[in-house]
Amino acid sequence: MVNARTYSKGCKLLPREPENWWVTQYAREDNRMKTHSANKPDLYQEVCNGAVLIVEPDLSERNLLRESMNELGFPVIAQATNHKSSLDKFEGRKFTHIIFDATKDNYPIQEWFSEIIDIAPNITAIPTSANPKTDDVFELLVLGARGYLVKPFTRETVHAAVSLASKGDPIPDIVKSAKDRNEALVAMMMSSLDRLATVQRQARQFQTAQRELAKAEACLRQASELAHIFAKDGEEGLLEALERFCVNKCRGPATRLGRLRKRLSKTRLDEDSL
Repeated sequence: MVNARTYSKGCKLLPREPENWWVTQYAREDNRMKTHSANKPDLYQEVCNGAVLIVEPDLSERNLLRESMNELGFPVIAQATNHKSSLDKFEGRKFTHIIFDATKDNYPIQEWFSEIIDIAPNITAIPTSANPKTDDVFELLVLGARGYLVKPFTRETVHAAVSLASKGDPIPDIVKSAKDRNEALVAMMMSSLDRLATVQRQARQFQTAQRELAKAEACLRQASELAHIFAKDGEEGLLEALERFCVNKCRGPATRLGRLRKRLSKTRLDEDSL
């Protein structure tokens, strides 16, 4: 089994074959990668230097994931049939992505994922589950996963999940510090909504900001889907958390100028009391 120190020192983004084989293979496959990623130009830079590890016990689903990663253009695709054996795959290799089954098998899933993050802190991790509400998917997102896939998946849903996870932002820190799950989900939605509103305002003035619109809209959709799936006590519990969030948000001054006036007023009161 590999540890973080061993993994971070001297490992190359290469398969186990000799280096001269890889140079030839990369040159031969470069055109193929450009062709498969032509309709996903934002992903090309990610995948052409990427390596993905698939951890999936079901053969048919593992094959579908491998074919989907091949279509996206990943030059290195490794596979493992269970979580415990997947740790050995990191020996001598550096993975940029990992897609894994979130169902408990021969290893505690959260403990396993913590080890993965310790070995490869910047890895783009995507858990898959047929029952994300009952599995540990939300906890994995808090630990550092960048998205999720609901089974049964298709090549299109796999491509979309990899794209969003690769180019999207990590889960906001406000979610990690939330008191409960619904508060975290509401915080994620409102943070995504606030960002989308900011990008929309900037897009009216700057053409460069228009490129960020699709990403901001996708992040809001993902946050809404997460809230719909993982909310405790269903829609009613989520609405109650949303109401509390909005009430607390509206207690202070609504504008930056209002907040400045409040700080200045408090400062004057403190000075007068001295």
